Amino acid sequence: MKVVLCGPPHSGKSCLRYGLKEAIRTIRGAPYPYVITACPDGEGGWFQETVCYNDKLAINLKKKYKGTFSVDFTKVAANWVKNSSVDLTLIDIGGIPDDKNEIICAAATHAVILARDDSSLKEWRNFCNKLNLKIVAEIFSDYKGKEDKKLQLEKDGIYRGSVHYLERGDLSVKNRPAIIDLAHILVNFSNQKIKRVNMSTYNVTIENGDTLSVGFGDHPAQNDKIVIEASKHIDELIANRKILKREIIKVNGPASMPVAMMLGYRLSQLFETVACYDPKLSKYVIVVTNNKKYKIGDLID
Repeated sequence: MKVVLCGPPHSGKSCLRYGLKEAIRTIRGAPYPYVITACPDGEGGWFQETVCYNDKLAINLKKKYKGTFSVDFTKVAANWVKNSSVDLTLIDIGGIPDDKNEIICAAATHAVILARDDSSLKEWRNFCNKLNLKIVAEIFSDYKGKEDKKLQLEKDGIYRGSVHYLERGDLSVKNRPAIIDLAHILVNFSNQKIKRVNMSTYNVTIENGDTLSVGFGDHPAQNDKIVIEASKHIDELIANRKILKREIIKVNGPASMPVAMMLGYRLSQLFETVACYDPKLSKYVIVVTNNKKYKIGDLID
């Protein structure tokens, strides 16, 4: 399921993206919400929380990371969407329904529209219909509102409601009723029944002797807790001889930057070569190697 988060500029899509991802992560058994940033505006997944804690830093970083909506970027982003093979992908696109966004969204499957007025809503509805994207929800962004209007399924099969005061840096958006509704709707649509084995903050298991399967657990936590638990799982796998020194180890699954750095360091002590799976490429990327057979950046199956 590849869901486009679309709508006009300044409608609150960055806030929706943050709140929706966090809300999905609290749903037991939900697939991990993998996010593709398909707009070069400099606002990555880090932006919302950074604004909350240091708005000046966030603005400076956005200026530094901001790129251009070039032909090359469009092709790259379109391939990210096309190649993504995870259970639930959220695609954050720019605010203009033009040919570039059409190319990027060509391989998507569903859409959520967020808009502040009916004319913008109609414009993006036409965009989705042109690309045969199934519209899951149309949400009115009520910036001056005091409460949400919970999403209700209407006769045309689209959920409609409103979400109030989507303000950058406001982390409480993950608790908004409309966003929680949308999180459950998308999880149900994805039709996944993943059973996790415990209530850990982070899970690490070994498969086929050469693939480390990693992912966030059912108990949300910050990175200071997650890296500790992830490291303990590595220690346990080594102690139980589930992880043995080999030529190469492949890592598959979502990780925060601190966890990824810890895993890379620990695994590089045991393996000559470490490869990380990239859903956008549908390949493993060589990220660490002391073996002449591989080069940094090589792609393997």
